[in-house]
Amino acid sequence: MKVLDMGCAAGHYYNTLNKIDSKIKYCGIDSTKKYIDFAKSHFKNNKNINFLLGDIYNLPKNLVDQFDITFCCNVLLHLPTLSEPLKNLIYSTKKYCIIRTLISDKTHLSKYLYTDELDKDGNPINFVHQNTYSFELIQKTVSSVGNYKIEFIEDKFDQDQINSEFNNFNKAQSAVTKVINDIQIAGSKVFQWKWIVITK
Repeated sequence: MKVLDMGCAAGHYYNTLNKIDSKIKYCGIDSTKKYIDFAKSHFKNNKNINFLLGDIYNLPKNLVDQFDITFCCNVLLHLPTLSEPLKNLIYSTKKYCIIRTLISDKTHLSKYLYTDELDKDGNPINFVHQNTYSFELIQKTVSSVGNYKIEFIEDKFDQDQINSEFNNFNKAQSAVTKVINDIQIAGSKVFQWKWIVITK
């Protein structure tokens, strides 16, 4: 089986995949050079792995319909737009596209500001997107590519583990998630994680 991990960071998901199938062919793509350099060095003796410095907005032509599974976890919410990245994820797979992101009944585009610095036009300088997309927008975008089956699956999480991480890392890192009354919250934003499974 061939798996593409789009937004792979340093390739840590491969460790879990390897436990499921040690013969799996894994390709990780990320736009951060430091992650890709580390991953190439760390996994250099594994012939089943390939890492590429790449951009989800510009899918190389040789990756179209090349993977049994395309996987993308916690990436789409941090991008300024949804359409092109989601279409490229679908184009890259010949069977399944599995995505984890923030989904709700309404689209909510937002930026988490690390500092209050603004440019001369009042736009933030140091921020990260934290976008939530609607079920309807995702379905429309998928339908524009093809008539594919799409499932939305609830994200199951360990409340105690998340709150433990919040207590350990909240002072070291901003926007750490905590759980209150079974709802994940980061700062003032509710994080409604869902899994999307698109079957071609």
